[in-house]
Amino acid sequence: MNEPFGPDGFPLRTDDPLAEAHACLNAYLQAEAQREAARTPLDAKTWKKTPKRLSIDLIQAILIRLAWLDQHDAELAAAHVDRLRLVQLLRILYTIKLPCAERDLRAMLALTTPLLGRIAPYGPVECVTVYLETHDLTRELCDALRTFQASLREEMSTGQAAMQSLRQTLHMLLWLDEWEPLDPARCWSECIRRDFRAMDGERRDRWRRLLKHVRGNAPPRMPAGWAREAEPRLADVGIDDFRQQFCTWFAPFQSGQPLPLSVAGSHVLKGLLWYGALTGEADVKESALGLLDVKWKQKRNTEKSMVALGVFGISKEELRARQLIKPEAPSRIPRIVEQMLSAKVSSAADRIVADDDGDVVIVQGELHFYRVFRSTGRIERATDDAVLELNWSAVPDQLRLIVHKECDSPNQVRLRAGLLMHDSVFGRFFIATPGSPKRYGPGNAR
Repeated sequence: MNEPFGPDGFPLRTDDPLAEAHACLNAYLQAEAQREAARTPLDAKTWKKTPKRLSIDLIQAILIRLAWLDQHDAELAAAHVDRLRLVQLLRILYTIKLPCAERDLRAMLALTTPLLGRIAPYGPVECVTVYLETHDLTRELCDALRTFQASLREEMSTGQAAMQSLRQTLHMLLWLDEWEPLDPARCWSECIRRDFRAMDGERRDRWRRLLKHVRGNAPPRMPAGWAREAEPRLADVGIDDFRQQFCTWFAPFQSGQPLPLSVAGSHVLKGLLWYGALTGEADVKESALGLLDVKWKQKRNTEKSMVALGVFGISKEELRARQLIKPEAPSRIPRIVEQMLSAKVSSAADRIVADDDGDVVIVQGELHFYRVFRSTGRIERATDDAVLELNWSAVPDQLRLIVHKECDSPNQVRLRAGLLMHDSVFGRFFIATPGSPKRYGPGNAR
């Protein structure tokens, strides 16, 4: 008979459709506790051999448990440890190319959306891109992607470049939403969406396959692998059909009228230029070069698409001469060296100083000064005498491994002082309440 609760406290139900996955997670959490105690490395290969359907269920079960652990964080002393272990397994499962059904993707997106401040956001979208290699978007999947996009947060990104790539991918996926109302004022590319939706039968299917291949996170130059995959899609559409549509869609560039361009539209423009270069047709090139005279309403979105004219032999130097892209930025190295040589190094010894009696530590933060009492752990903000306490629910799981919920040791006092020294970053992990100054600690005022 199954235990009513998992080792993390999660309540188990025998009639749960994910019961097998939860049983695997129970065993995993128990094994992780033993492995960490023995200080042995995690063997990810075993999980990569898990049956694909079970792996998909494991992802959903992990997301459900992470949400439950968040909801019951205040009641569970080790919730952060279990979350870290589950996130570790989640990363491994997302490296597997899984045959997700549309309902699986919607479930992943919906379960991940409320967790976006806690876990990395990339996995579900990567699963959607794999799905699109052999399937098409649905209205419901587009709705789930749009909700996910609106909830994205920077906290759990692995870096600015990775988050930018994710946002670009989402922009392009949602440009492919065939059920979103058209808005010509939004972007020049709305004419492509309009004409595509007017197509029917096999022609529409062929154009959909071509447009799905346009990437939001494509590099500046056309990759050889992208061109190899594009050529059969272009052949399916047909050179004549592509040429006619391309010249029609690019004709407004020579109108002299300012045109709107969205982020997604800039990706579409770049992708069509690459496709146009593959045709080798003179009239396609002539239409493409109309971009040199185009007027855009949103110039911030144009640079990448302009650089894509390189496939037709237009250099960056020529684009800069026409003021179509920004001048090349001067080297920052001399300035960085100058700043390094002139900078005053500020260490903890400069900004954390003990008071006369040794009980009060004065901390110079980036925004405020603080008094930290070694004997009691009390923290006061000197500017307004507010009392600060650690907001445990806001502390990330990784930080919880070293910062305790209670200030119960000299080391915890030092850690809190270190956080407050960088209060512009870590100040959000504290709650301030009005207080009165207690210069020498509670009960010792002079």
